Amino acid sequence: MRRVLLTLFALIVAVTAGALWYAYEKGFTSKWRNYVTEEFRKRGVEVTLRHLTLDPLRGLVAKEVQIFDAKDRRRTLAVINEMALQVNFSNLVRGNPFLDALELRDANLSLPLNPEKPRGPKIEIAHLNARLFLPPQQIYLAHADAEIFGLHVTAAGRLIHPEAFRLKFGSREAISPDLVARIFDEINGLKADGEPPVANVTFSGDLAEPDQIFVEVAFWGERLHRQNYALRSLYLAASYRGGVLDLKQLLAADSAGELRVSGLWEPAAHKARLQLRSSLDAPAMVRSGIDVPWLTDFVFYAPPRMDLRCDLALGDKIGFHVSGHVDATKFAYRSVVFDSAAVDFSWEGDRWSARDVRLVRAGGEELTGDALAVPGDFRAQLRSTINPKDLRPLVTGKLVEMLTLFDFPHAPAITLTARGTAPELESVMISGDVSLQSASFRGVPADTAKADVRYENQVLSMAPWHIERPEGHADGNLSYDFRRGELHLDQVLARINPPEVAMWLDPKLVKDLLPYHFASPPPELRVNGIVDLQRGKTTRLAVDVDAPSGMEYTFLKKNLSASPLSASLLFTDERLKITALSAGLFGGTLKGEGDVSLVHGQPGDRGSLALENIDFTGVTKLYFDRDNSHGRLNGHYEFTSRSDDARTMDGRGELAVAEGNVFAVPFLAPLSGVLDSIAPGMGRATPSRASAAFTISNGVIATDDLSVKGTGYDMVGTGRLMFLDDKADFTMRITAQGLPGVVLSPVTREFEYTAGQKLSKPDWQLK
Repeated sequence: MRRVLLTLFALIVAVTAGALWYAYEKGFTSKWRNYVTEEFRKRGVEVTLRHLTLDPLRGLVAKEVQIFDAKDRRRTLAVINEMALQVNFSNLVRGNPFLDALELRDANLSLPLNPEKPRGPKIEIAHLNARLFLPPQQIYLAHADAEIFGLHVTAAGRLIHPEAFRLKFGSREAISPDLVARIFDEINGLKADGEPPVANVTFSGDLAEPDQIFVEVAFWGERLHRQNYALRSLYLAASYRGGVLDLKQLLAADSAGELRVSGLWEPAAHKARLQLRSSLDAPAMVRSGIDVPWLTDFVFYAPPRMDLRCDLALGDKIGFHVSGHVDATKFAYRSVVFDSAAVDFSWEGDRWSARDVRLVRAGGEELTGDALAVPGDFRAQLRSTINPKDLRPLVTGKLVEMLTLFDFPHAPAITLTARGTAPELESVMISGDVSLQSASFRGVPADTAKADVRYENQVLSMAPWHIERPEGHADGNLSYDFRRGELHLDQVLARINPPEVAMWLDPKLVKDLLPYHFASPPPELRVNGIVDLQRGKTTRLAVDVDAPSGMEYTFLKKNLSASPLSASLLFTDERLKITALSAGLFGGTLKGEGDVSLVHGQPGDRGSLALENIDFTGVTKLYFDRDNSHGRLNGHYEFTSRSDDARTMDGRGELAVAEGNVFAVPFLAPLSGVLDSIAPGMGRATPSRASAAFTISNGVIATDDLSVKGTGYDMVGTGRLMFLDDKADFTMRITAQGLPGVVLSPVTREFEYTAGQKLSKPDWQLK
């Protein structure tokens, strides 16, 4: 009998061991797996088990577990590699709920962020150790710890009515999967140089009312970094209760300072608020996680300080109100370095304001101001002592071109106010004043300048304005039309050197004025009209010149000095018309008018000159170095010219010298000796009159009636003088009068001489 019992016991042990081995290695049949899945289903959780085995130490173990939404099996909630099941076998036999607890040891858990996309991004949980009790209609997590994205996470809590739970992804109130994914991406981007950060989660509530669930989270980490940005420490405390997310405190510290953030989000009320105070390196922190293109224009040598508050309305239409203060020390924007900046601001939808704006550069230069914008109304005021040339990198378009024309050795003082319907140049009117200690425009300096300015409808006006230079000053009104590119000048009175004035107005005018050298003090210029700086088509500029001190002009390689001088000039796009020209010249008067082409490649000039009572001695002294000619010169000359080449000049005129020694002219000088040969002493007497009508063409002066009358003789000349080629072809007939004529009458009273060699050194021969 004993042998039989031992054999039976051994058989039972073998069968039991075999059953245990089979249960451990092969697992339970699908019937047993169905018992377990049905048990989960009763608790509102839909699962599938690939294997259900028996571990001698851990008990019943489910492997490759998938958890689905009980109301939509297409939504995978979690994937667990294995979990131990604590079974109440007495309840199992009686048909009552038999699953008392779950235990996870060093398990791996995969949670899809969006249950509707089980193959999408997932939260991978590693080394999960947890004990979960399952009282009727409850889930009690006694403890759990795991590694998530490099964080050490601990959790505990209790939830009731798990069978009533259903995620609401896609509803307006729920947090979207994309937002959750972004949050976990940010967490995953944080790396620890030492011990991993720690997060603790506690929770409780009723899953039948998810909005009433309570969740509290605490996070602590040290020596963290994201890309090249490092944090000394990071602490976060937040809770979710009654459908309200409360960020109690977020405290971050880096080598520069710290960041404190708190806030509240009430989804049911569709509102949120956030408060932020920062002294850490906020730009570096933002760059490490967010691509903000405009931030790349800034370089901060020290972190800015910020104190901000933001209120959000999250209804059908998102609304917000942001206000606060920003204070920055040394920084650069687009290579322009500033010592400090500060502003108080407020922004709510299409309303905003900036108060106590202050921008400071080295040397004490600063810009201050305020601005306010509401729908249909914009107001601003600005005061600046910053040098505009230093701000060139900050502007674009035509304003850059304009600023490059200026140079400011000393920063100007600018005060402006703006008023309009919108903060756009097309919609505002700007007025104010500008005062400069010294400045230059197109390279022409001014000692001081000031102006009242106004900008409206793309027209910048400076009226009145005043400029001081060493030689004088200028006053007047001007405006520039940016649309048409026209400069309008009105009642401009300038006592400044004309080339400098022309350079300010239009550089193309300078070359036409350079030959005229005005004496000091400079002439008085009255300027009115339009200068078309873009196309030149509408240019019509009237300039009245009054120069009591006169000017010098190079004529035939000699400097003529005209004093006083006055004229009226009219510049158009192609012509310069000169009228009412009057100048004192050699004790007499020069009058005239002209029409000069200003188009390169299309020359064509005309003019007329009249000489009245000119000192003939002054002319001969200047041009021939003869100072014994005496007499007065009168005449007129009209001409046209097709180019700068004198051969293209065609003209006609008359000259007359009274009581002047025309033999001081080198061409006629040898005739004085001829007269002496006819009658001794005749050539030394001053002629009573000399005159000639002449024409000029192709570099040749031609006359048929050169007449010289003196005591005892008459001269009549005819011929051509090639003044450009230094040649002459001329005949002079001399008729003896009076006593010399009586003496010579038995022989002849007329003599004829010719000059046919150089004009500068004629050889008069008796014909």
